[in-house]
Amino acid sequence: MIIAVVNDWVVTQIITIPDDDQTGMYGQLASSCQIAIDITNAFPQPQIGWTFDGANLNSNGIINWKITKLAFNDRFQMSELAAILTAAASGGSEGLELQILQQRQNLATYIDLSRSDTQAALGLLVSLGLLTQSRAAIILTTPPTAEEIYQG
Repeated sequence: MIIAVVNDWVVTQIITIPDDDQTGMYGQLASSCQIAIDITNAFPQPQIGWTFDGANLNSNGIINWKITKLAFNDRFQMSELAAILTAAASGGSEGLELQILQQRQNLATYIDLSRSDTQAALGLLVSLGLLTQSRAAIILTTPPTAEEIYQG
């Protein structure tokens, strides 16, 4: 179960608790905050900074585009990942560019989908025929879920 913790009408935390909640964590949360809302099936997934008007959670344009490296990797289809890895291993200037992108991802703490260099990297994959423009758009513009968001 994914819970949005609301204080002063603003989501201040997103917490995942076991569905069976044998520890009573939901009750503890509910008693220690203004309101605790189950957002497990909400789409798009509410995030920290969203507001609560007494009935609905509202984004007010706030979307955290920083996701974990694993979440970024999971946004690609297996065939896309295989094509990228094969092209990176093939050598040449294109292979070298792809290896540099892989190195930058490995060194990153998280992936920020709103950064121009992230968008340019996916643009390179499109220009090399390793990703379609529509898939790149989906990867970059699908709002992150609570599980995908980098929490560090």
